[in-house]
Amino acid sequence: MELLNTTNPCAKVEIWDVNTAERIAELPHSSGSLSNQTPNQRVLSIGIDGACKGGLSGAADEKSLMFTLDHSMGSCLIRKEIILERPGISGTSIRPDGKITATAGWDQRVRIYNYRKGKPLAILKYHNATCNAVSFSADNKLLASASEDTTVALWELYPPRT
Repeated sequence: MELLNTTNPCAKVEIWDVNTAERIAELPHSSGSLSNQTPNQRVLSIGIDGACKGGLSGAADEKSLMFTLDHSMGSCLIRKEIILERPGISGTSIRPDGKITATAGWDQRVRIYNYRKGKPLAILKYHNATCNAVSFSADNKLLASASEDTTVALWELYPPRT
């Protein structure tokens, strides 16, 4: 299944099946639907897992949400709310094997979580400005993080056993 995430000026975020052009879900953030959020609560990044069964969102507020998609109901269920010490998540990524996830923070840090449980695993400090993006390699071996300080860092994190 191929998915497309869309948003509009009202901050409504929807997930669509590219092959059927059907809406799969509208994503909530914080305590209500996305269309009712203030600018600080709007979703800035969404990572969807490889099975298209859930994901992780990041926003301008102090919350990052892990969710499960319910394709049959066209909705999603928040399964874990991660409260951050400092607000602002610019980027999210889920490793292709579905074991860990990463967030790129306005506080110059990359945070790593266990994707299944939402448990914090590591805080990576390298950048000197806002982290804008994170992305895992297809072979699950590396994580790249990019920052407004014009640097890209490559991290080897919990490499899969071979």
